[in-house]
Amino acid sequence: MSQEFDYIVVGAGSAGGLLAEKLSRSGKHTVLVLEGGGTHKRFLIEMPAGWGKMLYDKNFSWGNESEPEEWAGGRRLKLPRGKALGGSSSINGLLYVRGHKLDYQDWVDAGCPGWGWDDMLPHFTQTEDQKVLKNKFHGTGGALTAAAQPFAHTTSAAMVQAAVQAGHKPTDDFNNGEPDGAGFWQVNIENGKRSSVAVRAIEPAMKRSNFTAITHALVHKVVIENGRATGVKYQVKGGAVVEAKAKREVLVCAGAFNSPQILMLSGVGPAEHLKEMGITVVQDAPGVGQNLQDHVTVPMCWTVKDKPQSLNSSFRGLAALGPVFEYLFKKKGPLTIPATDFAAYFKSSPDQRMNDIQVFGTPISGDAYAMEADGKEGIEPDAVPGLTMGACQVRPHSRGWIKLRSANPADPVRIKMNYLQDERDRTAFLNAMRKLRDIAAQPALAGIIQEESRPGKAVQTDEQLLEWTKKYITSVHHAVGTVKMGAADDPMAVLTPDLKVKGVAGLRVVDASIMPNLPSGNTNAPAVAIASKAADMILADAK
Repeated sequence: MSQEFDYIVVGAGSAGGLLAEKLSRSGKHTVLVLEGGGTHKRFLIEMPAGWGKMLYDKNFSWGNESEPEEWAGGRRLKLPRGKALGGSSSINGLLYVRGHKLDYQDWVDAGCPGWGWDDMLPHFTQTEDQKVLKNKFHGTGGALTAAAQPFAHTTSAAMVQAAVQAGHKPTDDFNNGEPDGAGFWQVNIENGKRSSVAVRAIEPAMKRSNFTAITHALVHKVVIENGRATGVKYQVKGGAVVEAKAKREVLVCAGAFNSPQILMLSGVGPAEHLKEMGITVVQDAPGVGQNLQDHVTVPMCWTVKDKPQSLNSSFRGLAALGPVFEYLFKKKGPLTIPATDFAAYFKSSPDQRMNDIQVFGTPISGDAYAMEADGKEGIEPDAVPGLTMGACQVRPHSRGWIKLRSANPADPVRIKMNYLQDERDRTAFLNAMRKLRDIAAQPALAGIIQEESRPGKAVQTDEQLLEWTKKYITSVHHAVGTVKMGAADDPMAVLTPDLKVKGVAGLRVVDASIMPNLPSGNTNAPAVAIASKAADMILADAK
């Protein structure tokens, strides 16, 4: 096989998969995609409810974890990332969410013209395959299915009704640029199966003669000669190290944890840190690995009066066999559910300029902390029926960092999230938790709820709530920002607004790491839209 291509894409995740597909679409350019994981054609990936089993399974996820986190009681939090074609779109919670239009105006204000809501909307619509809504905000035929949930539980409908009773308006569209109110999430599910970037973009591209995808490829570094990226060194399954040449550009799409790692291993990063790691400095870029942001939540749980008002029993013991057979033979039932079905957005306080709280709800409850204490991973549903609602502050002020553990590309990076480090984040979080209690107290839910089980009615003061939160706080897996784009005179901006690495020709980064700030929602759809916009810029430069 020839090891020379027009473009080398490092990472076949949500952004890399779409980017590589679009670059190869015309047939004019040869594209190599390097993916560290394996195939996406596995049962747990295909089955929507499989996400809960895959997040912490190193056969499907890279197994990252944070440094000890102060506001998580010193715990190291699990930070999964997809380890397969399709990346995290192959293991995520399957929600289609874009964020608020002001998120993107903030990108413009951060020195990134051309990245506002009106600039991004065409790429959202081009990459969407909308199954329900028909208006100017939506499109069809794209790589991301946006569909109604195939299995909507009556308790989830009660959550929506209760939120409306609490004063939040009903809505059927959280993706019009101003997410607000209560309703159901749209999902990446089609015909009862996960619809991912791997299925909708990479698979079609693999039929093209100009598209090459190599799995189980561990990238060691980008090769930079005389200030220009000329290729990539990677290790194939079996251990051999190979160098592939890029005639035009190397495009790093390895995500918010691994894109900064690859840049630093290549000599692009904070000079002092690279020297500590024994890496020759090619370009001093102090912003690499900084500006780390993520969404964090704490699941609040309530027990309900009757088994049918919860799915807990559907995922426990012999009772779980029924949903398994229903899924195997009909592709229907509880195993087609996403990570959450109830959705809401609201302000944590009236002085917020936009809705800063996103709510997830599901007719399942479980104790992740108890499993962690037992040395297990994941969430085991409670023996008694229950429901869960969790709030995220979607525009956090806290910032973390990523550093190399060593110069060995097989070693995971060190990750410090600094969740809730900023007092404004803690205040918003506390207000959101109390608003969830207000929703739970409304007639639609009060009629089926027995009691609040986590944290329980005894936990009331700010101090008590924050202390309880330390045990249960968990990532929502939306890390961004570690290779941010920005103005030419911003010393912490690693990239110019066309996603080119400052000081290195022929090298761009295209994924969620480029975001100056975190969008007000899940990051899969924005990452795919970023890739679509990047492909247009790259192809325009190739003319």
